[in-house]
Amino acid sequence: MNLLKSISFGCGKTITSPLFSTESITQSVLKRSFFVRGKKLEFEEDPNAAKSYQAKHIFCVPRKPVGKAGVKRVRDNGFIPAIITGGGLPLQNISIELGRIEGLLLTNKFYKSRKYILNIDDKQKIVGKLSFAQMHPVNEKPIYLKFSRCEEDPTTFTEERLPHLVLEDNRLKKLEQEREIRKEEADLQNIDLSFKPVIKKSN
Repeated sequence: MNLLKSISFGCGKTITSPLFSTESITQSVLKRSFFVRGKKLEFEEDPNAAKSYQAKHIFCVPRKPVGKAGVKRVRDNGFIPAIITGGGLPLQNISIELGRIEGLLLTNKFYKSRKYILNIDDKQKIVGKLSFAQMHPVNEKPIYLKFSRCEEDPTTFTEERLPHLVLEDNRLKKLEQEREIRKEEADLQNIDLSFKPVIKKSN
């Protein structure tokens, strides 16, 4: 849908021209922040693309300052306040250096569907997914991150299949299951249920 702008001239003529297209706006918004808001996009599979991705390590440090004042001091020092939840364990406050996240943003490798190894001050490693990210409305830099724990062991977890390939496999498996169900229903309809008495032959 295009929004039109009418321009009137002194001669009495009016020219209607497209001001902007809402489709282009939607595409720009999706391309810019789909990894944050989790928009449903159609993945295009590249036949030459790798089938798995290497787990990215994110170095972080424990965070003691909490609350609005504490979070503001963390941001002023060039860090991003973040938390780790899930796994039946208590909430864990951490801080991540802004430069480490900016590298992932510039290389388009910071997605909600991927897993990361959170290295907390070289003392603890946690495999987690990005569950929420709050971005600055002007410069679009992350100002708050939330990770969810996963069950994988960080010492053995090195790579995983790309998310769009996993989704495609799940879709094909679902179609195959539906096809098998329809085939079984058709076979049941072809069963002959007519009564045929058994005739014993006499000796």
